[in-house]
Amino acid sequence: MPSFKFWPFLIFALGMFVIAFQSTATAASPERHGLTQASQNGVTLDINSHNEIANIGEILSYTLVITNSSAAIIEPTLSNPIPAPFILKTQTISASMGSVSHANNTISWAGTIPAGQHVEISYSVIPPSLSSTGETIVNVATVTFSGGTLKAEKSLITQVAYHGITWSFLRPIVNVITIALMYLEGFLVKAHIPYAYGFSIILFTVIIRLATFPLNMQQIKSAKAMQQLQPKMKALQDKYKDDREALAAAQMKMYSEAGVNPLGGCLPMLIQMPVWISLYWALIQLSLEDLLTEGFFWIPSLAGPVSYNEGSIGWLWPLPPHIGWGPALAYMVLPILLVVSQMYMQEMMTPPSTDPQQAQMQSMMRFMPLMFGYFALVVPSGLTLYWFVNNLLMMAQQHFTQTNLQTPAVATVGGGTVEAPSLKKSDWSTSTNNNSKEGTSDATKRKSKHKR
Repeated sequence: MPSFKFWPFLIFALGMFVIAFQSTATAASPERHGLTQASQNGVTLDINSHNEIANIGEILSYTLVITNSSAAIIEPTLSNPIPAPFILKTQTISASMGSVSHANNTISWAGTIPAGQHVEISYSVIPPSLSSTGETIVNVATVTFSGGTLKAEKSLITQVAYHGITWSFLRPIVNVITIALMYLEGFLVKAHIPYAYGFSIILFTVIIRLATFPLNMQQIKSAKAMQQLQPKMKALQDKYKDDREALAAAQMKMYSEAGVNPLGGCLPMLIQMPVWISLYWALIQLSLEDLLTEGFFWIPSLAGPVSYNEGSIGWLWPLPPHIGWGPALAYMVLPILLVVSQMYMQEMMTPPSTDPQQAQMQSMMRFMPLMFGYFALVVPSGLTLYWFVNNLLMMAQQHFTQTNLQTPAVATVGGGTVEAPSLKKSDWSTSTNNNSKEGTSDATKRKSKHKR
């Protein structure tokens, strides 16, 4: 089993796998088609939606088709008010001919359609993540031309989208985080603070760290106690090097007598993993609802650089980046800072070890910051901002506890108890070397006594 110090990284990787699985499940969900039509004097209006159900929080596409089957040229106009609570994705509006515009959540089109031809107007909407389930939404489009007026409508029912096996459990957390970020953003806007959504993410990170402070302290105390038991751990490994079952039993007895839980550091990470995943989906929702379009200092957009369910570095590779060198370099700064902070934090929280197995594991875990850096390239920048600020707060807490916390570990030796001194990181190496020297000195004394 990997050392308990590395469980946080394994848990994080598991969380990212769940995100990828849920994204795949969403992309593979089947779509159903529906069509509504109105016709008069050789002119037909069709409304076509790519889905008969409006999944809450998912993009829904519409296509309006005006067909002129008459023998004359017509000059129709179209008006399509987007029904509440749908949010119009204005960047998706397009028309095959004529002039299309939007204002006050209404799409307008005007143009000339020759006999026997048609025009297509397409756009996308999204039911907000906080929409009611089971609500019937009626989308009505109206076409006016010289021969009369056409009205066509499409009715859809809102439902909760299926995002994978854990969505039903995480959805309440996603909603809470979404509401919290929107509330914090509104508070900061009223206070006239710029980059409101960026600072709301930072403020949310601080709140999460404060809420999990007792658990994080438990994690740090557990790690500190485990470090203080390393000399006795090494002695047990030498004593039972040929009997793994006896070694495991002796280690568990040592943990029990010292009052140390070797997995005590996992609970904070297990609790925060749903927060990570839920924050990922909350930021996706906010970006889909065009609420994360603002940047944060040098970052062009907290929703960028990846698009919904893209999950790749297609925005960056192959070179040159299709978003341009300027935005690409701006987006690269935060992932680089995240990698640097992760490397420093890993160095701070990983003491030297005389155990060859743990030393090998530590060497392997040096690649973990690079994995964090890759994840930062395939998720919204808002989530990377959360990770980076969380790292800074964790390093500050670690520094505080190393310099102020005294957590002696107690172990039973020879029928009595000894109290291990509280060591700072600067003392780990010295302590290990001293123990090694003492062990060598004892062995020399025993050998000399045997000769005598």
